[in-house]
This record gives sequence, C-alpha cells and structure tokens, in this order.
Amino acid sequence: SRLDLRANVVCKNCNETWMSGLEGNAKTLLADVIIKGTPTTFSREDQQFLAAYAFQKSVIANYQTLSILPEPISTFAQRERFRTSLAVPPDIRIWLSSFRGHARYSGRSNPRYAKSTTDPAPLDDLNIYTHTYVVGHLVFQVLAYRFNNLFNRGIKVALPKQTEYWKEACQQIWPIETDTITWPLKYLGPQTIEMFADRWFGQLHVTLESGM
Repeated sequence: SRLDLRANVVCKNCNETWMSGLEGNAKTLLADVIIKGTPTTFSREDQQFLAAYAFQKSVIANYQTLSILPEPISTFAQRERFRTSLAVPPDIRIWLSSFRGHARYSGRSNPRYAKSTTDPAPLDDLNIYTHTYVVGHLVFQVLAYRFNNLFNRGIKVALPKQTEYWKEACQQIWPIETDTITWPLKYLGPQTIEMFADRWFGQLHVTLESGM
C-alpha cells in the first residue's frame, strides 16, 4: 500500500526538499500503475519525469554499492545539474517495463557492473553500470557508463539499443523516442526479470561516437 524503501546516502536537506517533491509527484503519477497495474498512456512530459525518477533511484543504488567501485558512475557535475534542474544526463539510456510476480506487491533494486577487458583502448578503461528497479508492477532499467581514467572522461560512447526480443515488453523512455507510450506491454515474470536485469552483460558491444 506504500513505498517504504530507504537508503541513508542523501543529506537531510535534499531528502526533505527537492527529493521529497520528486517522490510526491511520482506517487501522484504512478500510484495506480504500481499498485494495480492500471493501463495508462505516458506523454513526453511524463517520460521526462519518469526518466528523472529512475535516474534518482539509480544514483542512490550506485552509492549503496561503492565498495565495488571507488567512485560513482555519475559525475559530480551530472548530480549537481540533476539536483538543481532534474536534468537527466543525455548519454545514458532508460527503459520502462512491467512486472507480475507471485506476490501481490513486489520490490527489487538490482545494480549490476561490468568492465571491458578485451576491447581496444580507450574502451578497455570503461565501466558499465545498470540498475533495474521494480516497484509493484512498474520496472525501470538504467544503463550508464564511466571511464576510470580522468583523461578519458570527455569521450562519448554510443550505447547499444535493446534487441527485438525485449521490445515486446520494454520501451525506451530516455532519450525520448516518441511523444507517447502505452503501458504496459507484455509483463515480465519472476524468471524473465532476472534475465532482464542481466541482459546487457556478456553481449554488450559499445562503440565510440562519431568524430571521437
């Protein structure tokens, strides 16, 4: 009946001001989607908000796992822009899907990391991060990257698009591709949600953007 997942990785002021406002707007927009799985249509403005909500969750999950990587995937500049304007970094990808499990309500927060060891430089310096977030019937997935070496961090990477297999259940909301999307498509289940969380690893092929 309520969303009650907390992480002690944000300051009191942020938690009680702009982050509280983001959570309040999310509950207004998503309550019936999360709890009942009510079909709906999301506008371009809705997708912008959903991307911001998903990015916030991915940053928090990333900070909870900094024992794996010494630095967060997002940069300080990205997080500061997000704090002041809810601007989602343009070079990440975010998808929206739906979930139906055995329990009436479900919740998952699954961060994943991968590092290339075979690609030629500078891609051999690249860390890949995904965060799959399930709350009730709603699923978000964020795909982001970061170079370890500071001298490489100005390089832009072209992340892959999802395969046709996942398009039956999953829609990209960032960068925005269409003015409206209809939710849900096909539901992910208890087995396919694990495949979905791991779908980028072992087959992820990234390239440098043109001109780099």
